[in-house]
Amino acid sequence: MKILLINPPDDLEALLGEGASFISTFEPLGLLYMASFLAREGYPVEVIDAYAERLSLEALKERIIQASPDLVGLTSFTSNGAIVYELGKWTKRSLPDALVVLGNVHADVYAAQYLQNGCCDVVIHGEGEHSLLEVVRTLERGTRDFSAIAHASSMRNGDLVPNRDWGITPDLSSLPLPARDLVRQDLYNIPAISNLPYSGKGGKGKHMFTSRGCPNRCTFCVVHHGRRQRFNAVDRVVDEMALLVEKYGAGYIFIMDSLFISDKRRVTEICREIRNRGLSFKWGCEAHVRFIDRELVEAMQSAGCYDMAFGIESGVQRLLDGVKKKIRLDQVESAVRTVKRFSDIKVSGLFILGLPGETYQDSLQTIAFAKSLPLDMAQFSILTPYPGSEIFFDLRDKGLIDTGVRPDGTLDTSVWLRYSAYISYTDNEPIWVTPELTADQLKRLQKKAVRQFYWRPKQFWDQFKRVRVSELPSIIKAFVKTFF
Repeated sequence: MKILLINPPDDLEALLGEGASFISTFEPLGLLYMASFLAREGYPVEVIDAYAERLSLEALKERIIQASPDLVGLTSFTSNGAIVYELGKWTKRSLPDALVVLGNVHADVYAAQYLQNGCCDVVIHGEGEHSLLEVVRTLERGTRDFSAIAHASSMRNGDLVPNRDWGITPDLSSLPLPARDLVRQDLYNIPAISNLPYSGKGGKGKHMFTSRGCPNRCTFCVVHHGRRQRFNAVDRVVDEMALLVEKYGAGYIFIMDSLFISDKRRVTEICREIRNRGLSFKWGCEAHVRFIDRELVEAMQSAGCYDMAFGIESGVQRLLDGVKKKIRLDQVESAVRTVKRFSDIKVSGLFILGLPGETYQDSLQTIAFAKSLPLDMAQFSILTPYPGSEIFFDLRDKGLIDTGVRPDGTLDTSVWLRYSAYISYTDNEPIWVTPELTADQLKRLQKKAVRQFYWRPKQFWDQFKRVRVSELPSIIKAFVKTFF
């Protein structure tokens, strides 16, 4: 059986405009985990990262025809959901004997529409390794009845079988490391100017996961889906770090976990093991203000931690409470200042403008709060009710958001281009704006926030030092669009 897993193209120019130049390109680890899992079970797998290769849709179609797969797996995000929709329908027409399988959060939300409109044969819900293996084995038995697979929706005799239980892997150590060798490693790095403090100088930038799931329930987030947090063992985590450094030339590793520092003892043990092995690399992570103290910060710096990012979201406590953030502004200030006082670790603040109930003055207060903190970088996104988040379902159920689903069950996938947190870089309109603000105000506020934060001597100079001469023209163009 020939299995082809695809990370589809992504129309970032339409979604982000000049903002696309700030996005780092990382391996599609979700697909690579599934590829290594299937390979261990004896199934040969090919992976095409059409996004990283910058393949046109036509070029990708040629690659699919050449591969002549028995199963095509596509990962679907909101940003590439329209492309997946058309690509899936084309694949079913062009390779009628091939099974088309979709996965990831966007496919989970739109499973019925994808299936009923002939885009795919199966949609996998949740973490896909075990469910995809069940699909492969079912197909291998010569049947296309997937109704017994708990975490996979499908069609049977023209009817939808919505098996929407969210699948998880309880024991992450049961999974092999992602099959990074199946994709071209020269495609992945961090640009000089990006949404990460690391500038790409001093070795390749890589990324990895050390856990899955998140116990928090922020209403704007699509990550948790009721999933408890599960952790890889310390030795396995550092084994993967060593592999990235020694085999793939990583000078920097970003840990993608939603809540990496939630277990202080575990993080401290990881840092100790990095030191004991004599590994030399920089790394960064998503952090959380509730778990920061001096001892943890010093342990992280001693093991090479270069940066951490805090999801601060707002400078208005009422708005934080409204999205179930479960942090206080005094915790934010204490955490940021603790990191800066006891280490050289660079700190980024992640903010959201346009939270439900946010007024213009609230937005200005968030901008002022960001400037009051000793942050090295700040990101200001526009609230986007991404499909899969609590806010999305609430607005959908109240009829306050255009989901793209039409009364006859068809899809207008062009709507999904408006689901963008950086829509001010484009001529598109936000998919939803809190009634207290207008779309124009929100787009202007985003640029105002970036301008006021970075148009200060230290912040501007710190960013300018990262620039390579060869990248200067494109960076100037992006900066003009960002500030004005």
